[in-house]
Order: sequence, then C-alpha cells, then structure tokens
Amino acid sequence: MQSLLRSAWLLAAATTTLSLHAQESSITIGTSLPLSGAQAEAGKEGLAIMQAQIDALNKQGGLSGRQLALKVLDDGYDPQRAASNARQLLQEGSVALLNCWGTASCTAMQPEVQQGQTPLVGVIAGAGTMRQQPGRHAYPLRATTQAEISAMLQQMQTLGLQRVVIVYQNDGFGKDGLQIAMTAFTAKGLKPITTLAVEPSGANTPDLAKQLAAQPDLQGVIVLAGTPATIGLITMARQAHITAPFYNLAAQANRAVVQGLGPYTRGIAFTTLVPSPWKGAVPAVKDYQQLVSHSGMPPASYLGLEVFLNTRTLLDGLRKASPAASRAALTTALDAMGEIRYGAMSLRFAAPRTGSSYVGLTMIDSGGQFRE
Repeated sequence: MQSLLRSAWLLAAATTTLSLHAQESSITIGTSLPLSGAQAEAGKEGLAIMQAQIDALNKQGGLSGRQLALKVLDDGYDPQRAASNARQLLQEGSVALLNCWGTASCTAMQPEVQQGQTPLVGVIAGAGTMRQQPGRHAYPLRATTQAEISAMLQQMQTLGLQRVVIVYQNDGFGKDGLQIAMTAFTAKGLKPITTLAVEPSGANTPDLAKQLAAQPDLQGVIVLAGTPATIGLITMARQAHITAPFYNLAAQANRAVVQGLGPYTRGIAFTTLVPSPWKGAVPAVKDYQQLVSHSGMPPASYLGLEVFLNTRTLLDGLRKASPAASRAALTTALDAMGEIRYGAMSLRFAAPRTGSSYVGLTMIDSGGQFRE
C-alpha cells in the first residue's frame, strides 16, 4: 500500500513538474484588441490573422523548441480599457505586445509600454503621441497620417486640383486629423477653401452636402472621418450631384465602406499603407494570401495584410533574439534588424522610428474591388 501511495505521489510530482516546465518554456505575446463595440469586426479579423501565424510557427516547432502563446484581451475600442489591458498583459509576463489599435488606445497604452520596458510591435494608428514620440519601446511600421495627407495633396497638385475642402470628424480623432492636414497644406503652400465638421454618426451629412454644393468650382474633398460619417457624407454629396473626387484615409479602404456606398463608389480615392493584398509579387504578400486561403479565415484586405506584416516582424525579431526570449533581448534584436522591406514598403527601427514612408493610392472599380 505504501509503495502504491509513493508511486502515485511521484507521478503527481512529475506531472506538476512537467506542467510548470511547459508554462516556463512557452513565450507569451500579449495583445489588446477591440473584439466588441464599433470596431469588433476589424478586431476579430486581426485576431484571426495573428493567431493563425502563431499557430503555424508552433506547428513548425516554435522558437528553439519553445511554443508561443497569444494572450488576448478585449478593450472594446476604449482607451482606458486598452491601457488597463496592457498593464495586465505586462504583469502576467508577456514578452511583447502586438498591435495597439486606434490613435486614442495607442496613446493610452504608451505609458504602460514605457514603464514595462516591453516592445510593442505594430501601431495601427497614424497620429497621437505614439507616432509623434514613440519612445524607446514602440515599433511602428505604417506611415503617419501626415504622410497620408501629403500623398493626397501631391496627387491633387499633379491633377491640378486646388479648390479643396476638408471635412473632419467632430471628435478628438477628427480634430487631430484636421491639425495634421493644415500643417500638410501649409508645407505645400496651399490652403483649403474651408473646413467642415461632420458628426461621427453622419447625422449632419445632408446639411454638409448642401454646403459643399454651394462651393463654386469645387475640385476635391478630403475626408478625415470614420465609416458611418464617410459613407453618409459621400452618399449625400453624390445625391446632391457633387462630382468632385473624395480622398479618404487608409482606414476606410475596406469592404464595409464599399458596401455602404452602394452605387456611389466612382471618384473615391483612399490612401494605402501596405502593398496590395491581391498582388502576389511580394513574397510576404504571397504568404499572406496563402494564410487567408484556408477555410474559416477572413478574406484578404489592407487591414489584414497590415496585421500580418506587423506580426511577421515581431516573429522575425523573436527569431533573432532566440534562444533568449526576454524583453531586453527582443528589444536588442528589433533595434538591430536593419532595413525591413515588404515590396515598396521599407523602414528601419532606428530613431526616431517614424515607420515606413510608403503611401499608395487606390480607388474602387466598377466591380466594387480596390484597384491601384
């Protein structure tokens, strides 16, 4: 009897030791995403991409024999929850954070990232303090909002479009965008005809369409707004027979906007911050296409490719840091990566870490597809 009890105790001890060893040997990556609220669909798309990449790496044996674990917390696109999530993820031992989501949430997370001295790879925001002063531990890939608006203005100048109106969302996001736009206009010696504020819900778009229609020889409209306001403004403007082109930020280059615009997709341009996710000439894009071709994965999109590239960059950094998997080792590895190139998109993580300068332009064709 004593022999059996001793054997059972030894088996339990061995099992506990193996379990603890497995926990210690795994590498945890933390992410705070909007899995509920207004941005839930985008957040779930991003999560599917990240998880699939990590699962694929684990099936190949992980990193130096260690499995990766993705710790996910929902922030509902609320900045305070995003900051709280970042704090929790760091306290629970995440070696890195992956993808902050939106200007306000990225800004709120920044103090936690700096205090925790933990790399954050992938900043899905083009403005805010995370882009102006990213600090020691933030690693953005995408271009800034200022670069986006400058690319719009360059295109407009090339086409001879000078009489331009800025429509900005009437909240912190839109007002920050307006300030950036005015700086970009000034840098090119330009000035908008006027600026108009659109409510986030789009409730005042009928009145704004009338104001736009009253502008003599209107040649272009820059829209700095979210999806409901963008769809509402363009729809009302087209119904008011305004034919001027509309220029939008990359965040609105998605299927929801295409579907919402219905028959009013002609003459609508969007900036892009990554290569076309539908052209496989770039090796990383080809890998992304293969990933999303699997059953249950979201269709290819600009956002999906951006998340894929952010995740790939973090995983490459972890490979370079391997077999060490500490925050300090990863920071050193990321700093030493040199040029990172994904087609026309290239960047270095050298100070001041402004991300890539790549900004493209895309439009919606007659079939409702994005064409560059």
